[in-house]
Amino acid sequence: MTRSIMAAGAGAIAMVVGVSSGAVAAAPSTQGSIQAVMDASAAAWNSGDLDRFMGCYDKSPTITYVNATHVIHGYDAIRAMYGERFGGGSTAAMGQLSLEIVDFRQIGADHAYVVGRFHLHRDAAHGGDTTGPTTLLFKRTPAGWRIIADHS
Repeated sequence: MTRSIMAAGAGAIAMVVGVSSGAVAAAPSTQGSIQAVMDASAAAWNSGDLDRFMGCYDKSPTITYVNATHVIHGYDAIRAMYGERFGGGSTAAMGQLSLEIVDFRQIGADHAYVVGRFHLHRDAAHGGDTTGPTTLLFKRTPAGWRIIADHS
């Protein structure tokens, strides 16, 4: 099943996190809540609204984004990276993002681990299509479920 999600650049999102054998099954309401955050973020991405897209991230200096060439810490630095890579909100440069969920695990009451495959469709002039694996660590915050670690 293909699901929309927020996206990052040529990579896309998450952080590799070890999951112990004590991981608990995800409650349907938790998975649904996180899917709603991802869907809203992808819709924002697909409409070129980078600031609304960033709503999926915890607005914290301690969140982490990892890709093949960078480790970036903090909400503001991640926002700046997306702005530089994707033309500050041009829908042509940003393209259309979706994510296939491969695995979803709730880890305790306040954390969830998502493994997926992202698909970013862009025309050749803006880098072409990109696809790959992604992992995300979500944390329940007062604002709702937010990404605290993103690896693509």
